[in-house]
Amino acid sequence: MDGIMNWLDGLIDGSLLAGGVFLLIGIIGAVLLLLSLVLDGIFDAFDFGDGPLSLTTIAAFTAIFGFTAFASVGAGMATPVAAVVGALAGLVGGLAAWWLTRLIRGAESTTALSGDDLVGSTGSVVLAIPAAGLGEVALTRHGERVSLSASAADPIPRGTAVRIVQVITSTSVRVEPITEAASEPPTAPPTT
Repeated sequence: MDGIMNWLDGLIDGSLLAGGVFLLIGIIGAVLLLLSLVLDGIFDAFDFGDGPLSLTTIAAFTAIFGFTAFASVGAGMATPVAAVVGALAGLVGGLAAWWLTRLIRGAESTTALSGDDLVGSTGSVVLAIPAAGLGEVALTRHGERVSLSASAADPIPRGTAVRIVQVITSTSVRVEPITEAASEPPTAPPTT
């Protein structure tokens, strides 16, 4: 009987309702956080970038705020005090999520290739390049094998060493075969 009376007292003073609202906020925040991490990019229309107002940071704040305030109400704190405790914990958790997101993004590979890096690079044809079409070349950049679609002025058979002369898109290049004369260093002109 005491359990029912305590429940009724909680319902009358609002702590039960507040606890339920805080729990619902926490669950919504946790679901958004999970979705933003698992299905990266699904909420890009609502995202404000990688700053402190990113969806991941907001969702972490919301989840931590809701669950902390719910636990505080359950521990017997008044609803306004529980809300303040939840907000402080949510702020700390949101800042931690923002810091971790920046740390992870900063650790991503910095071996991205730019057009300037590729022009002049050498590789070999792995899929023959036809006269009016695309083949494939492979080269090693920053210790990683990179395959790119390639076109050329003349057909180039598989296994031919080539030099990249132009970057067409981020995944396709124009190449030319490396000839023996082109691969030899220039000689000084004779002196008279």
